[in-house]
Amino acid sequence: MARTPTAPSDPRHDGASARDDLAAALSGAALAVSAVGAALAYIPLDSPLRAPLALFFLIAAPAEALAFALRRLEPLTRAVASFSGAVLINLVIAETMAIIEVRSVRSEIIMVAVISFLLFLAGTGVNRSATDRSRMVKNPKT
Repeated sequence: MARTPTAPSDPRHDGASARDDLAAALSGAALAVSAVGAALAYIPLDSPLRAPLALFFLIAAPAEALAFALRRLEPLTRAVASFSGAVLINLVIAETMAIIEVRSVRSEIIMVAVISFLLFLAGTGVNRSATDRSRMVKNPKT
């Protein structure tokens, strides 16, 4: 007797959750690769992967932080805004460091990491007031 496959009763088994899981996995992989790029750029190690991974870090770190901070937008809008914001952040950092004449790869990596971390914190809602948080939390059982 052949058994017919039944759909799982778990609501997490739909196409949208699979896309969300894939997006989260790709975002985590990009974060890991960019962290390796930052580490390779910071330590004095001759590697053929040093330059491409450092460049990936300079674009991916602020782009991921901006994408997290803008997560309420539509996916395509969020992708365009986060990529263009990452390019803008890198240009502002390069111009600022050129003006004050302390330009180096290590200092740019540190500045990008600090700004990306601050953008990530802004996206978590650390600076929101208690009234904003209470408005966002809704109890579905009441």
